Amino acid sequence: MNAQDELNQIESTLHHLEQERLTATRQMGTQSGQLRQLADKFEQTLQQTSEQIATQLDRLTKLADDSQKTSDDLDAGIASDQQAIDEPPDFDGQIQALQERIDDINRTTIPNHQQELQPLLTEQKDQRHRQSLLQDKMQGIVAEENRIAIKIRKAKNLEEMIALTAEQQGSIDSLRRQREDLTNQIGQIQATLHDGQAAIDAVNKKIEAARDQVKTWDTQRSQLQEAKRRRPAQVARLKQQIASLEKQKEQVNRTAQAIDDQHQQARDVQNTLSEQLATIQPLLNVLSKDVAGMETIPNIPQAAPRVSSAGSAPSAPPLHAAPLTAPTPAQQPAPQTKVRPAALVFPMLPRDPAQAAILRGVVGRLLQAGEQSVHLYTTAYEEEDSARLLQLLGNEQPQSLAWTNMYTALRQTKQPAAAPAKLNLQPDWHTQRTPDNATVEYLDGQNNLMARVQYRSNGSVRMVTYFNLPGNAQRRDFWDAAGHVAVTQSINANTGRVTNENFYRVDGSVVLIKEYGTDAEHIHVLDEQRNVIQELASDVELAAWWLSQILPADSQLITEADPMLVLNKALQARTDMTLVPILTPESTPQAWAEILGGDLAIQTAYVSDPNLLAAARTTLPKTDIETL
Repeated sequence: MNAQDELNQIESTLHHLEQERLTATRQMGTQSGQLRQLADKFEQTLQQTSEQIATQLDRLTKLADDSQKTSDDLDAGIASDQQAIDEPPDFDGQIQALQERIDDINRTTIPNHQQELQPLLTEQKDQRHRQSLLQDKMQGIVAEENRIAIKIRKAKNLEEMIALTAEQQGSIDSLRRQREDLTNQIGQIQATLHDGQAAIDAVNKKIEAARDQVKTWDTQRSQLQEAKRRRPAQVARLKQQIASLEKQKEQVNRTAQAIDDQHQQARDVQNTLSEQLATIQPLLNVLSKDVAGMETIPNIPQAAPRVSSAGSAPSAPPLHAAPLTAPTPAQQPAPQTKVRPAALVFPMLPRDPAQAAILRGVVGRLLQAGEQSVHLYTTAYEEEDSARLLQLLGNEQPQSLAWTNMYTALRQTKQPAAAPAKLNLQPDWHTQRTPDNATVEYLDGQNNLMARVQYRSNGSVRMVTYFNLPGNAQRRDFWDAAGHVAVTQSINANTGRVTNENFYRVDGSVVLIKEYGTDAEHIHVLDEQRNVIQELASDVELAAWWLSQILPADSQLITEADPMLVLNKALQARTDMTLVPILTPESTPQAWAEILGGDLAIQTAYVSDPNLLAAARTTLPKTDIETL
């Protein structure tokens, strides 16, 4: 229960208590035989009323404290948003600082590392050249050793072999020493090459790290540039949020003033009760002595009349006034029942039999209740087909029936309509019909599919899909019945996913922009001056916002029990409305229970299936449940 509802309840309780006090006061003028009993009852009533007034004062004090806290929170939110507007980030300074860092790395850091790398590369090249020379020399030594070995092996006998060996022993020893020396030199060069390569790798890592830092700062710079580009929209959104908070603050202030007024009224009633308790005490003292007549009863002082803050007449007659007789039935004013507009909300005009039956059932219930004016609201993109609506309703048709689609309504404008759109076709494209005879495909000179046009039964264009050369869809346009492009979809040619949608008014201006990420959706609502007036995160939020703007005052909101929709803060702010949920097998008792936690009053609910009746009565025990 919100503060206003509790305030209304307190006001009603105070009024009831005041009436009880007046009734007890009037009873004091009855016959003398009943005087003692009435006086006791009067005192008891005054005491009970005084206690109840004290309880109401405590409730009012708590409401006042809660209202003050809400007001303080709103002030803090307004101040925070205003600070975000008044103290914008230094985008230019941050972008310039990042650019200077990037330039410093590109002009100094990376060239210095490259200069550090150059002698290392030169040294590595020289060492490899030396290694190559030594390896060539090693090959010559090995070849000479092989020549000597072959010569010895060719000896004709052992004596000749021994003689040749002795003869070549000096050469063999010399060649071995040269080979060992060369092996040591080559090993040293390989170690030098290994160390040199490690030094080169370390410098290359420095260069790569510097380039990675440039990429990081360049990304940050791009993000800052994008944030700077979006800053006007952010400021507009903050201003709108401030306006909304200020509006809430005004409502809180009005509620706080009403609480103060009720607090003062309760105090006045409490003071009057105290006065009457004091003035009745002499009467009780006399009656306690068993005086039979009325002549010894002292006059009861008349309490001073109270005047309300608006300067109205006294709220109660004096105690010695003549008894008031109850008015006859003819004098009672006839009760006036305020007719609440019936707002029936569906995502789109039902197509399956179960949803169509729910629609007919709700309209039938409204007709039975005497409601002859029904307004249907649909929140998904579709063309309004009144003939199909009447066909769905059959005999369940009210005298006044209206249908508004959210997207059709958002596209309206007071500006002149744009000229009808034209197909974006090339002169060298040729056509081919498809089996459904409602679609025409356009191919280029190499028979590549370039466009597919779908037509309505009356021959007007309904949808156009454009393809790239590999044959993947890359854009899709939806046309309205008047020949204007209503929606344009951009499509990722690789995945086939829609990445964003633009919705256009009939004059060609953009009214909605939808952006679809991997896990998120962003919706921007634009006014006719292209200012962003609302940012939303889902189609359900868009529907709730639009319904909160368009539904008439005091409407009956009749819709399926979807907590995501009916508990949205935009609709919950419309406390003038009552909610009539439709409970279906697709929803759950948990979802039904959730909607009870909202601020919209729920007096009636519909169930689409009699099997749900028991669960509905258990979950919504204080609600009138009706079966469709």
